[in-house]
Amino acid sequence: MAIDTQALVAAAAAQLIDAVRSVRKDYPGETIYGAMFHEFYGDGTVMYWPMVTVGTEETLAEVVAEYTAQSGPEAGLAESLRWSGPDLSHGFEPVPAHQALADEVQASAGAGASQWERQYNRWLRCFPKAAKQATKQLIAEGIVAKSFVAVAADEAGELIPLSLTKRQLVAHFPEYDDAERERRRLAALPHAQRVAELLPEAVAPRYQGPLIGEHESLLVACGAAAIPALVSVVRHETLARGDVVAARLLAEINIATPEVIDALDGLMRAKKAQQNSRAWAASALARLGRSDLILTRIAELPTDIVARGLADPLSSFRDRGAHRALDYAPVERALAERPELEPAFAEELRPGSGYCALSQDEIPTARAALASRWEVVRVHARAVLEDAGVPA
Repeated sequence: MAIDTQALVAAAAAQLIDAVRSVRKDYPGETIYGAMFHEFYGDGTVMYWPMVTVGTEETLAEVVAEYTAQSGPEAGLAESLRWSGPDLSHGFEPVPAHQALADEVQASAGAGASQWERQYNRWLRCFPKAAKQATKQLIAEGIVAKSFVAVAADEAGELIPLSLTKRQLVAHFPEYDDAERERRRLAALPHAQRVAELLPEAVAPRYQGPLIGEHESLLVACGAAAIPALVSVVRHETLARGDVVAARLLAEINIATPEVIDALDGLMRAKKAQQNSRAWAASALARLGRSDLILTRIAELPTDIVARGLADPLSSFRDRGAHRALDYAPVERALAERPELEPAFAEELRPGSGYCALSQDEIPTARAALASRWEVVRVHARAVLEDAGVPA
């Protein structure tokens, strides 16, 4: 069922316009600099229509003063709070009619996770359009100054650039421009130099600079060029504290060279290594198609390492980066050899823990797994088929 995006945009624009008009009427002495949609929420079963907050220089100054009184002066505090809707005082909740529209979108999304995600993303993208539409009308009516901007301020920040022109984005959210400039600088570097710069922030991040949270994906995008550096980390030759992340990123690159397999196998078997590191090494081996290395040592490896390793290709982690086709055989073989492991697998693959998303080619495998002798396999197969919108 299609959603009426034009109606959603019109309703959202009217919501923001009404909020700005209300602040202009009730607080005529305040300087309105912008407005924002915020508090977006959707979890697959419900969508909430966002709030609108109107920002004024006066209310911003008040909240900055409050934070400063509580915690002392902080550089950049005003900039960080300027577009923080929950911190500002002129907030407006959606009316029941708005939530009814969100409920209609939810009802149209269907049962499959991928279908729901697509519909939810279409709905989210109505709000940057509404912000632009409302901005144009408010300026035309003279209610706000020409410098006024409105944005859809989602938690990930993905909707903010869609709400503004390039000039507005640079003026009000310079961090976006800095990030793009840094991405382009890295992309222009030779592979070896790019990997060398990305590696420390990816596996042992300091959370500094404009690309916070992106270093892992950028390193994975380097593909085979990143493998020697990540193998060095797994072997504890460099950045030893980053072995968990390095193992996971090798799984996401998913190129099973002898060096990669040897390094991960060594970490998995290293009794002096931390158990979490060993378990992630096992997970990476399984995702690289080498579950056999876990199964041949099933009697000597701790239960947690076996269960986490073999279950990982069935979890949502599998879908990060490149991955291999769905395969229940390693789990079924482990259970056939050691039936007492079933509670551990049931815990790893409990409903709600996050399952992999099926491709069309994997549907027959999931259907066949409905006849498995093992309940944990049947439960997983039934759930992923349902998420894919396929009758079990």
